[in-house]
Amino acid sequence: MSYLIIGVIVGVLVAVVVVISKKDAQENAEMVARLSDEQKARLMGTEVDFVEKDAWVQEAMVAKIVDKGSKFNIRMLWYNKTLENNEYETITIADTSITKAEQDAHNLKVDDFVKMYIAPEKSEAKIRF
Repeated sequence: MSYLIIGVIVGVLVAVVVVISKKDAQENAEMVARLSDEQKARLMGTEVDFVEKDAWVQEAMVAKIVDKGSKFNIRMLWYNKTLENNEYETITIADTSITKAEQDAHNLKVDDFVKMYIAPEKSEAKIRF
């Protein structure tokens, strides 16, 4: 009986992960489809500047901004030239957040280009102002 309960729990967790990943993939595809040819070319032509062994800075584009009260969640599009995974050499999503003070100071809008710091081993992506 305990194996059945464990199996059901694992099955539910797997289903949740699959649903979330499909939703992110669909949102990514929709965001990329809305890009102009110039925006795509700019993202794909960005230079990667390694600032640490496994961290770098490159250009990204603000694709979505959500006000969460004390902060803003930012979804950025960037071109993956470095991580040889299933998103290698594609435009993909990175999520970060900024404070209200940072938003007031820089007034970010959708379609703005920013410098993004990416450190995959730290699970970190953030905008460099």
